[in-house]
Amino acid sequence: MKRTIASMLSNTLQGIARYFVQTASPFGLHRPEVPEELRK
Repeated sequence: MKRTIASMLSNTLQGIARYFVQTASPFGLHRPEVPEELRK
């Protein structure tokens, strides 16, 4: 049970991190490359 919750939380946080990496840009045009560990 705890492992399942931890896994779901981890996946959620990775999704949020991926979203911020993809949308974080000074001008809204340039999108930085997503780090390899976030592409899983």
